[in-house]
Amino acid sequence: MIHKTEAILLKKQDLRETSLFLTFYTMESGKIYGVMKGVRGQRGQYGWSPQIFSLNEIVFYERKDKDVFIVSQCELKDFFGAIRESLERTSYAAYFTDLVNTLTPACEKNEEMFKLLLNGLRLLSGQASPRRSARVFEIKLLALLGLSPRLEACVVCGAVKPEKTPRFSFKNGGILCERCAVKEKEGVPISTGTINFIEHINRSDWERVPRIKVSLDVGQQVEGLLRRFFEYHLHLRLKSLDFMKKTQVIMDERQR
Repeated sequence: MIHKTEAILLKKQDLRETSLFLTFYTMESGKIYGVMKGVRGQRGQYGWSPQIFSLNEIVFYERKDKDVFIVSQCELKDFFGAIRESLERTSYAAYFTDLVNTLTPACEKNEEMFKLLLNGLRLLSGQASPRRSARVFEIKLLALLGLSPRLEACVVCGAVKPEKTPRFSFKNGGILCERCAVKEKEGVPISTGTINFIEHINRSDWERVPRIKVSLDVGQQVEGLLRRFFEYHLHLRLKSLDFMKKTQVIMDERQR
């Protein structure tokens, strides 16, 4: 059976002398693995090589009793050049694709996941800072995975959101009221600004997201909280995360 669909390239590896082993996230079939023949070397039939986090229209067909498809056509639709002009933005785009590749199963259609990745790359291509773009992507990814932190009420007893500065429990995945916080020794403070920002992102569509502003203090707390949340619940150890951190250190030093 032959399929034609939009696809974002998540990963590529050299295969033999002229071929590539590719991992795409597609609109129609979710994550797929494919082989593209004759794409490498001076005599490559395409004259170019697919690039990570590019948007393409691909044609692929199934092989009998095989879970790796043959990609017969790959037409570039968006190179996301604005991202590639910046080392910082490139590191974040690699992080986005790494997250999707790590957290999604193969051959399971999920149009919302495809749209999330595409919109995240488009946001990263615009005027929003890479850090804010990453926070938006992480928040919406957690929502799509059904893992959004519970912020509207105490995650343990269900008491309404406390007026005083609440604490956040990574173990339980949400905020704690004062009474439950006494029992949760590992809870960390979470500001009202951080709660409001996360809730605002979850309520907002992608057209409104670029206009959402965040203070430096709130941005830093959201980044630290989400990083620990991902590590605690998803046990992620991503190479792209290390690359992103190193790149951010370089950017911070340049701004001093």
